[in-house]
Amino acid sequence: MNMKDLIRDFPKQLEEGVAISNTYKVIVDASVSNIVICGLGGSGIGGEIIKECLRPYLKLPVEVCHSYSLPEYVDSNTLVIACSYSGNTEETLNALDEAIERKANIIGITSGGAVKKILLEQGNPVITVPGGLPPRAALAYPLVQLFEVFIQNNFVNAEIKTQLTSAISFLEKEQSEIKALASQIMEFSDDNKLLFYGEDKFHPVMLRACQQINENSKELAFFNVIPEMNHNEIVGWAEKPKNISVVMLRSDLENSRNSKRLDITHEIILRKNAVLEVKAKGNNFIEQAFYLIHLVDWLSLLKAEKKSIDVIEVDVIDYLKNELSK
Repeated sequence: MNMKDLIRDFPKQLEEGVAISNTYKVIVDASVSNIVICGLGGSGIGGEIIKECLRPYLKLPVEVCHSYSLPEYVDSNTLVIACSYSGNTEETLNALDEAIERKANIIGITSGGAVKKILLEQGNPVITVPGGLPPRAALAYPLVQLFEVFIQNNFVNAEIKTQLTSAISFLEKEQSEIKALASQIMEFSDDNKLLFYGEDKFHPVMLRACQQINENSKELAFFNVIPEMNHNEIVGWAEKPKNISVVMLRSDLENSRNSKRLDITHEIILRKNAVLEVKAKGNNFIEQAFYLIHLVDWLSLLKAEKKSIDVIEVDVIDYLKNELSK
């Protein structure tokens, strides 16, 4: 398994995800009044991304649960989407048990494992995606199915699918430029730890960026959002940090006040540290989010290659799971 090929194939996986989404109908009870997406790590980030991509269109409240326990309000009027790529995520399985106990509407998105087995036994719908990949390299498959569930149940307008498919062709066209930009960020950051800043709508994109650098590059990375960091973290820039490279993610979709905040924040940080601004390309938020996600996937690979480390291995996670199982 080659991570470079998996990253390169992100647009192709999105296309395959769309093909899968055209093979089923999953319509939930009309009484559903709120949605909870359960997932951790590479499986859970899809929930965060979908929530932000669809925020301007959502007709129901959506929460993403990265925990063993569901929010107390979850009941028979809740749609719980159990998203576990392996199907064996401990926390998601616990939350799934609670969802069944509370008689929630439940849909599974998984490649198999216990999630699929439990839901099929309970008579709940399961959307099956291709398995066998590191969850962080399989984001496209469950993410597209989340879009489809929201579209089929009229939680958002069907036009979102057009935006999704256009984002795929957009990524394919921009692939070479994205890789070149990743190399520029790599050169800028050198051996420093990365600190990402951007508008709050890019929160899941920056979270995904840090997760990819954590797992692929085997190093720490950090982020914060505007405007929140203007009320606390910005004061920390009174001190010059060591070994930090700041990358600001910018967009022509920014709130005008946040644009001004980002400009001023850039100026303040520049007194202590170099800053690289990266402009998201795309005609809408979905295209821009996918553009930046793909960009940092490439960046995480470049950082790993520079250190000549095994991108795939996650021995410390395996150790943690083994210890928990004792």
